[in-house]
Amino acid sequence: MKRILFLIAIISTISINIVLASAIDTSFSEGLIAFDWTPISDVDKTMQYEKQRDLTKRSIDQAKLAAEHYTSAVSLMKSQEYIAAIKEFQAAMKRYKRAKLSADAMNFIYTNMALSYANSGNKQDLTQAERLLNLITSKAYNDDRWTYNIAIAHSLAGSPDEAASLLSSLIRKDQFNFQAYVTLEAIYRNSGNEDEADRVMERMNTAEEKLNKKNQKSTVNNAKIKADKKINKFMPRGKKPDITNVKIVKTDDHLQFNKVERIDERSMVQIHEGIRDYDKGVKFLSRREYKTAQNHLKNAEKKLKRGKITDDGLNFARANLAISHLATEEKRGVGQAKRYLKGLTGKLYDTRGWTYNMAIAYYQLAFMLARENKKEGTRKWTNPTAAENLKISIKLFQKSIKQDKLFLPAYENLIYIYKEQSDNKKAETIGNALKKARTDLMQSFSKEEQLAQGGSAYIFRINLGTFGRFDTPAHLFNEPNVIAIPMSEGTTAYLSGLFYSSDEALNYQRRMQEKGYENSFIVAYKDGEAFTEF
Repeated sequence: MKRILFLIAIISTISINIVLASAIDTSFSEGLIAFDWTPISDVDKTMQYEKQRDLTKRSIDQAKLAAEHYTSAVSLMKSQEYIAAIKEFQAAMKRYKRAKLSADAMNFIYTNMALSYANSGNKQDLTQAERLLNLITSKAYNDDRWTYNIAIAHSLAGSPDEAASLLSSLIRKDQFNFQAYVTLEAIYRNSGNEDEADRVMERMNTAEEKLNKKNQKSTVNNAKIKADKKINKFMPRGKKPDITNVKIVKTDDHLQFNKVERIDERSMVQIHEGIRDYDKGVKFLSRREYKTAQNHLKNAEKKLKRGKITDDGLNFARANLAISHLATEEKRGVGQAKRYLKGLTGKLYDTRGWTYNMAIAYYQLAFMLARENKKEGTRKWTNPTAAENLKISIKLFQKSIKQDKLFLPAYENLIYIYKEQSDNKKAETIGNALKKARTDLMQSFSKEEQLAQGGSAYIFRINLGTFGRFDTPAHLFNEPNVIAIPMSEGTTAYLSGLFYSSDEALNYQRRMQEKGYENSFIVAYKDGEAFTEF
């Protein structure tokens, strides 16, 4: 199994966003129109070929006036008002000549004037367009955008061979210039040269395939790089122990530490009444009705004690009483909680459930005893009583992990505490242990077993691939729990399967690969978030 890559991708109720989905084959030429072009201004670059220190004030002033006419002319070109544009270009030309600019600086205006003449609709203007095109210097072809527009101007002016030559040079410089392919193919097709037109189309298709492969490789590599960075940097933030959110232990046997045959009938009556009160108490405690829970639990402790239940058997009532007092966060409850915690015996910590709950209880007690700095929003944990209870809490969290190495909340709480105490080294150690536990949990546990460890279960699906309208396997829809995800107008990604352990998902993936889905991969989800790939 490949190492797990932790990614972030949100699943909405109606669609799933997969980070490492198969790259989509795209037709880069789709939607491109032959001979399509857009006027270019670059008025701010007109003076780039001039030596500024050699320019006179008159030259600079004339160039500024010319730029105003030039800008106006380009705007008219964009509105396809070519006759009006020509007049503005002529006015600009006079100013530029007075400014005594070099021939290289005049390339912009020559090209745009040629395009305007070629699009004016007057046949006699084609000669003017050709004349201007012949004035263009080699500097103009340093910019592919201008080269393309000059090619368009030659084509419109009746020089398709010159246009084809320029477009071919663009393709040699940039094999992915798909607009140049489309226009060049049309020039050959219009001239009756079908063989050359077909060759251009073949070259363009090859370039599209090459770019698709390049993008696919880049997409996957970038995703993996990001995922690797997340793995290297990933450190769980931890969760603050929350006394109001503990899972109350309800199924305790108060008599397990007594020899039942030695309990007399009168004591047994008290015990049964105590158990009834205890059951009511934990019921209200689970509902967070702490005051009512306290009343029943106090009565339970008294009656169980009268029934001569041992201190080991009284642990459950006393521990839940401590929780109920601490959960209210009332200062007067601190003393009561301390008294009940003091009466607990070591037998309570035989199970992970109670060990974990008491770890949270001791943390809450330490938190309430630590001196608070309301202005800074901090607490002073150096208070001896607070420090001692925090120490007990940490030991109990550690014990709960030993009792159940896959109980994730205990790791998260410990990380929070260590970070709160600025012990980043220990936080990192527990964080690494949490990552391993989480991985182990995903690999081999059923849904029910995962839920028992705390939190929600992981779901695994298999991404079978992305297919177009005509290459989607017909038998794909016979697979269980198929989900179709539109990726583009013509392609769809398909997921299938629904598993709660990666072992099951891997077995299903192997079967899918045998059926021909060679590039299938597993995606894991939890709480609507897709974050692992195998």
